[in-house]
Formats: sequence, structure tokens, C-alpha cells
Amino acid sequence: MDIKWLYIAFAVFVSSCLAQRQVTVQPGPLIRTEGSHVTIWCNVTGHKNGVEQDFEWSLYLYSSPDREIRIVSTSQQNYAYALYSQRVNSREVYIERLSGDSALLHITKIQASDQGMFECYTPNTDSKYLGSYSARTNLTVIPDTLEVTATAQTLSKVEGDTLQLSCEVTRQTSQHTHVSVSWFLHPSDDPGSGPRDLVTLSRDFVLRPGGQYRQRLSSGDLRLDKTNATSYRLTIYKLQPADQGEFYCEASEWIQDPDRSWYSLTRKESEKTSVTVQPTDRDFSIQVTTERRAYTAGEPLELRCTIDAQNVPERFFSVSWVFSSSSIALIGPSAVPLLGPNYVKREADGLLTVRKESPSVHLLKLQRLLPEDSGKYICRVTEREKTLTGEFIDRSKRSRNVQITVTPLRSNISVWLSSNSSEIMEGETIQLSCIVNNTLGPVSVSWLRMNKDGVGPAVDVASVDRDGTVTHGPTFRERSTYGEVRVERTRPDTFTLSLFNTLPTDDGQYRCSATEWSQTGTAPDWIWQQIGDESAAKTITVKSIESVFFVSASSRTPSVTFGDSFDLQCIVKPRHNPNVPASVTWRFQPAEGDGEFRDLVTFTRDGTLQWGEQLLGLGTRTTVDRTATNTNFRLSVTRAGRKEAGTYQCAALLYRRSYDGNWSTVANRTSNLLGISVLQPVSKLQVHKINQSLQFLEDSRVRVNCSITSQTSPESQHAVLWYAHKTEPGVPDELLLKIEHSGAFEYGAYAEEERLRSRVQSERLSPRLYSLTLHRSETSDSGTYYCRVEEWLMDPEGAWYRLAQDDSGFTHVVVRQPVAKLQVEEAESNITVPEDGSIRLGCSIPSQSSKDSRFSVSWYVNRQGQEEDDYQCVFSIGHDAVFGNGNCSPTEEPGPNSRLQFERTTSDLYSLTIQKARSRDAGNYYCHVEEWLLNPRNAWYRLATNNSGVTIVNVLWQESTLQSVVCSNDSLFYFVFFYPFPIFGILLIAVLLVRYKSRSSSKNQEGKNGAPLLWIKEPHLSYSPTCLDPPALSLHPGSVE
Repeated sequence: MDIKWLYIAFAVFVSSCLAQRQVTVQPGPLIRTEGSHVTIWCNVTGHKNGVEQDFEWSLYLYSSPDREIRIVSTSQQNYAYALYSQRVNSREVYIERLSGDSALLHITKIQASDQGMFECYTPNTDSKYLGSYSARTNLTVIPDTLEVTATAQTLSKVEGDTLQLSCEVTRQTSQHTHVSVSWFLHPSDDPGSGPRDLVTLSRDFVLRPGGQYRQRLSSGDLRLDKTNATSYRLTIYKLQPADQGEFYCEASEWIQDPDRSWYSLTRKESEKTSVTVQPTDRDFSIQVTTERRAYTAGEPLELRCTIDAQNVPERFFSVSWVFSSSSIALIGPSAVPLLGPNYVKREADGLLTVRKESPSVHLLKLQRLLPEDSGKYICRVTEREKTLTGEFIDRSKRSRNVQITVTPLRSNISVWLSSNSSEIMEGETIQLSCIVNNTLGPVSVSWLRMNKDGVGPAVDVASVDRDGTVTHGPTFRERSTYGEVRVERTRPDTFTLSLFNTLPTDDGQYRCSATEWSQTGTAPDWIWQQIGDESAAKTITVKSIESVFFVSASSRTPSVTFGDSFDLQCIVKPRHNPNVPASVTWRFQPAEGDGEFRDLVTFTRDGTLQWGEQLLGLGTRTTVDRTATNTNFRLSVTRAGRKEAGTYQCAALLYRRSYDGNWSTVANRTSNLLGISVLQPVSKLQVHKINQSLQFLEDSRVRVNCSITSQTSPESQHAVLWYAHKTEPGVPDELLLKIEHSGAFEYGAYAEEERLRSRVQSERLSPRLYSLTLHRSETSDSGTYYCRVEEWLMDPEGAWYRLAQDDSGFTHVVVRQPVAKLQVEEAESNITVPEDGSIRLGCSIPSQSSKDSRFSVSWYVNRQGQEEDDYQCVFSIGHDAVFGNGNCSPTEEPGPNSRLQFERTTSDLYSLTIQKARSRDAGNYYCHVEEWLLNPRNAWYRLATNNSGVTIVNVLWQESTLQSVVCSNDSLFYFVFFYPFPIFGILLIAVLLVRYKSRSSSKNQEGKNGAPLLWIKEPHLSYSPTCLDPPALSLHPGSVE
């Protein structure tokens, strides 16, 4: 029971599935060409029977796959969007209903913008929805690249001719497409019948003929060939009058759709060719031609039979040659000759030729005519033609008689002998050409040699028989086995004799004797008969190569400079002959050596190169070569040096090779001597020679330049020597220092004597500028200096040599001390001070000679009551800032009790203060200044001195008071005003300590009410602010308060 219900449920399910609605479209992707007519079908199944279905087509572009573009509908008139509405209204796009549930979408002219996803939608006509209601397919639009070209022309043919037409079919597409090509004929005799299909090459590369041309294709009269990738050739053999009309070719491009069906993408036709076929005339005529009618025995005879007819190659003709009623030969349509019995032997001997030169011309040629060949010659032509009933008929015609006359042979033989040269050199080739003219029969030639006078016994050289057999004479037979003697027949009338590797014994007169023969009788019993002979002679002179063999050497540059190149030429004459070669050796005798010649290089006779024991330029700067004729042997030396200077010589050894291959020495020659001088280059060294004078201050830097204005080579190196010039006669200049070209530095004796070694410096400022510098110059450095430049070059061997030297101009150097510019204030003044007052004396230096100057300052006084010139030294300080170390000794010794106070407030202002002036201090004061400088040897010297103006000092006298007495006495002043205070302080401290110990509890209180504090003022300290003078410590009144 359960199984039954299961079967029922399965049947219901299957029936429901079968009743399901389904829409199908033509499967894609579909590929169509732009501008073609495209159709896409759409079918609906699974709907109620009898209900007509509607179809709606839409497009989804690849660029917008989600945007629907409505095209056309069977149910809605205005269904299309604006993009397709105009094309739908113009019936460019429409739907063709095939049945109630099948329709076909037509796009009559597809555009590139139409490619995309096409959807076919069918509205539901049932009461419920079940199944699919739309289906889609892809459409790709490609450009139409198919091109069909054929040359439009008008042709006129004759019946039976052949017609060939070509058609070019090209396409430029990336899709896999096939092409079919068809040829059509639009007949001119029946224009209303339409074009005839001649033959088609299908897309599967299968030939399919048209109905009327099937037999002609199978018989080979109709062909369609694909000659290359794009060319298709139509060939029609045996044209018929019905074949005239307009021919053209048509090509179709096919593509296979996904449903495996083939679709024609596009179809195009070529230009038309008009062909006219003229019917032929079946009649023909014959004509026999020859150059002349009279011949001499032995000459050749040529007869030509020409057939004058239409379309000869397509017709079947047989030609027979007849002589005096006897058959010579018969040539059928296959062009195979059938000879008569009397001419088989002559044809086998090459004396008879029967040939079909062209479809309409037949040739008969007889070699070596005989008198028996005189008579009448006839050409008979027979045409075989097939009738419509299949039978063959023959039509024959014969030519007119051609009378040929053959006279017996009479010899007119002539001989002309020529040679390549009447005078040749030993080892060269003798080539004689014997030309035999005016012959009719075979010729034999013999070669003889005699002496130059043509008398004496003749030596048989060689002979050529009439059948071409060569025989050498006994004297030359062995040489001929080595290929030294050669006899040839280069042309039918030319015989040559060649003697290779000639010897002096080959000199003499050579004679060529020619004999003409005639063949008489009949085969096979021929008889040879001599009908004439002739000879010609030529005298040949063979010069011995030893007599003209010489060697000469030459050079265009007998003198060269270091680094230059030179070439040596060795001329060997005569020209090189492989059979008489020469070995050439370059020899060299050095200018500096043992004086013997040594071999440099040898060109051997077989062309190899052998280097000798002597090598020039270490073997790297020597090259050798020779000309193609081996007459000029060149030795080239580059970058020549001292080792290449000397004498050169060229030696040559001549060899001779016999015909058996053995070598022997013939001669030995040496050339003239060539002297080659290798000189140093001419120096172009120039040094700046202008004299100059330079002045410098002592302790400054002295620089003298040495400039090179020109040099010989950019690779020149320089050695520079600096000299001190001595003006005294006979005294040599002294070397200061020297810089080698390698950069080494060396001091001269003058630098040691004048202690210049630590102060002298030499520099190379540039490749052509050198300088000499004297640091911290002294007056003793004054003098005249100059430089000497040596120019050094490297020779090709890598050794340095001095080429030249040149001196510069003189530089006069003056080193002087600074100009004395010392000035001291010279204004006079007058001061008056009270007794015990202070006298301040100033000394101002407004100008000095150098910023490094030091001064020694002294004050002098002419006291009142003394003589006018009696000055006493008051105070002195040296240039080393030491008191009393000046130019005088003060009368008052410096010390703590001195009344003098010295100050230097600025570098150019000095002052001296006399404290506690006394009456005896009155007088005329002035300061004396000495200017000192430190020379380069660290020794001080006095440069200049100067005095200031006079200062008149007056001291007023005062009466003594207690205050003046105390203040004027330092001891008393300290005793009264200074010493009590420290004593009183010490006592007070002692009392406070005692009270502190006894009353520790009240220490602070007692401290507050104790005695007042005592203090001591520090003494006054006076010092000079300058760095040159030591501070002055002095006590004077007012120091203690």
C-alpha cells in the first residue's frame, strides 16, 4: 500500500515539472559583423496550449549591466526606449512571429553600440507563475574587415586558349572565422538567366563545381587554386565560345555559433572582368626555312618547319622530314622522334638533331654535311582531330621542296698564335693561344719548341688529336705529371698551351701546327682524310730571375726625435712568384753596442714570420708588414728611443722550386745601409726672464716666483734650483735649494751658511709656477735671487733624461728695518707745586715705528743753580720693564721709601710722580724715550730715540707745623696714628677673653656693652695697569688714616 502511494506522488511531481514554463533563446555568445542583418530566436514551452504568447526584447550594455534598455515588444506599440524608438518605427528593428510560442528578433543593420546582453521576456498567460519567463544571450559586434579585390579588365581570347583570373580575399579579425570563395560567370549570350556558379571553395576547403561545370572540373579543364594565404586563382583551359561574359568572385566569412551551426557574417563581390571568346579556324599552313641553299661539305645544315594555325598548343600535329623520298624522322604529338633507318647511326654519332623548338616550329639539323646530302627536303604535317562521335580524322599537308646543294670540301684553314707576353720572368707562366679559323672538319693541333732562330731540332711539347686526345712529348712528359704543362681546347676554335713555373731552358720559339680532317664514306666504314694544315710561331724569352733580382732599402725619416715613429721600406724586385719566392730579413746594428749586425725579423719564403735575437723597443713597439705582391717589406718602429738608433739593412735570399717540389737557393742580395738617428726633441722650455726688485720689512715673509712660460711636452717634468746671485766678479752663485723632477727636496750650502734652512720654503703653485718663500726675513737676506729650471722627459724605455735648462730673470730683494716714526710730545709746560706736594711729569708718545715696538723711558732734570747742560737722571725703566734698566742710573735708589711713583696708563702715555716735593726738586724736567724692536733672531735692538719738551717745575716753600712735621715723617706718623690702635685692640681682646672665661653665663650681654670696635685702614697700593711694567708698591702720606 505504501509503495503504491509513493508511485502516485512521483507521477504527480513529474507531471508538474513537465508542465513548468520555460523560455529559451539562441545560445551565445553570438558574434556578428557591423552593418549585417542579425536575427535572434526566442521560444516558449510549458504554457497552456492555444494561448498566443507575447515577446518583449531588452538590452543590457556591458558598461551598465544592471540598466535595462527596452527595444521592441509584440504587445506594446510604444515599448521601445528613445534609443531604439526611431529604429523600431523605421522597421530597422522588428519581431517576426514564427508561431504562437516562437518569435524572431530582426536587426537589419547592426551597429557597434548594439552589442551587449539581449533578454527575451514573455509575460505570463497562465493562472499561476511556475518556471522561467525570460532568457538572455550575449551579442558581440565586430568590424566588417572582409575585402574582396580583383582587377577589372577586358580580355579577348580565342577558342581553346586558357583563361586565368586572380582574386584577393583579406580579413583583419581576431575571431576564428572561415572563408568560402566562389567564382561566377554572368553570360553575355543569356543575360536574363542570372549568374552561373562556376566553382566554389567552401569554408571546409572543399571544391564544389557548378552544375554545368562538373565535367570540366573533373577533366582538369577547370581549376581553382589557392596560390597563397589571400590569393585565389581561377583557371579555365580550352575556352569555349559559351564561356564569354563577366567573371567575378564572391567571398563569404563564416563563424560557428555555440549551437555548432555556421553563420555567414558577411558576403562581398569583386570587380567584374569581361571576357570575349572568339571561335577558332581549323585550317593550317606549312613553311620550311633555311639560311641558304648551297653548302660546303662539313658545314651544318638547319631546316625549320613552321606551322601557321590558330591555337596550335591545343591541337595535335605530327611532323615528318623527308629527303629524296626517304624518311629522315617522324615527330608525333608527344615530340618523340622516330628516325629512318639510314639516319639512326648519324643521330647516335651526334650528327643529326630533330627537335621541337616550340609548338609551331620543328627543327632538323645535320652536322658535317656530305656531298651525298645534296637533294630535296620536304616537311609533311598531319593533324589528328576527334569528331563529336568520338572518331579521329587526319588532315595532312606538305611543304614545298627545298633544294640543298653540298659541294665537296676545300680547306681554308688559318692559324693565329698569341701569347700572354713575349718576355716573361723565370717562374711565371707561359700561355699560348692558338686560334684555328675557317675549318669545317675536325682539327688536330701539335705544339713544338725550337731555338729563337727557328732552326735546329724541334722539341715535341704536346699534341691534341682530332678526337681531343692530348699527348705530351718525351721532354715534357714528366713535368706534365706534376701539372707543369697543360694543353686545353677552351673553345671550338681555340687551343691553349700553358707552361707553369718556367725555367730559363724554356726560352725559344713555339710553333702551333693545325691539321684539318675530313670524314668520307658511310658508316660504319668512315675514312679520315687530311684536307689542309697551317702553322704559326711565337718567340718567347724567359729571363733569369737572378739577373734582375735586387734589394734596396729606404726611409723618409733618417732622423727622428724621441717618441716619434719611423718606417723602413725594403723593396724586392722582381714581383713575388710562388715558384721563385724570396725570404727577406731585416738586420740591425745598434749605434751603441759591439758593432755587429743582428737579425730582427725574417719573412720566410712560405709567408711565415720569424723574430730574431735582437728586439727593438722590447718587442712591443715594432710592427712589420708586407704588400700583397711581396715586393715591399716594411719595418715600423713607434716611440723610438736610444736603443733604436743605429744602422739597418735588408737581406733577401731567392729560392727556386722545381716541378718535383724540391727547393734550391738561387741568389743572395743585401740592400744599402740605412742610418737612423734618434735625437732628443728640440726644447721649447722658456722661463719668465723679467728682472724685478722687491722690498720687504724685516720679519715679514718674502716670496719670489718662478714662472715657466712654455715647455716642450705636456708630459715634461721640471727640476727647480734656487740660487743666490753673487755680484762680485769670479764668485759663483750659491745654491739655496733644489727640487728634483721626482719631487725630492735638497738644501744647498748657502742655506746652511746663512741659516736659512728653517726659514726657507719652496712650493709648486701650479704645473708651471714655483715659488720660494723666506719666512721671518732678516736684513742679511737682502740679495739677488733667480731660479734655474731643468726640463726632464721620459724616453720610450722609461728612463728620464734632462732635455734642457733655462734661468729666470733676477729678483733683487731688499729687507730693511722699519722706518723710524718715533715722536714724543715736545710741548713745554710750567707747573708750580707747594712744598710736600706731588709733581706729576707726563711723557706722551703719539707715534711709533711698529706696533711691536718696546720703549725705554728716562726722566732727566736740570736743577736750579746747576749749569745749563748738567742734567741728572731722575728715573729710568728699560724696554724689558725693569726699573733702572734704562739708559741712565737714577740718583735716588728705588725702594719702599722712594718718593717716586711711575705709571703707564696707556701704551703710549707714561707718567712719573714725585711725592713730597722739596725745594731742591725744582728745575727743568724732560723725558728721554728709546724705541726698541725684536729682530728675527730674537735679539733686541734700538731703532730710534727722542726727547720730550721741557717741563719747568717750581716748588713753593712753607713753615713747619706739628701736622706737617708729623705727616712729613713716616715713622712718626705711624707711631702716632697707627701703632696705638692694634696694641689697644690686642689688650681689649685679652680682657674680653678673661671676662668670658670667668663669666660665661653673661658673655653675650657683656659683649654688647663692651668697648667700641677698632679698625685699621689698609695702606694705599699704587700699580701700573700695563702688562709691561711691574706694579709699584709705595707708601706715601695719606696712606694711613
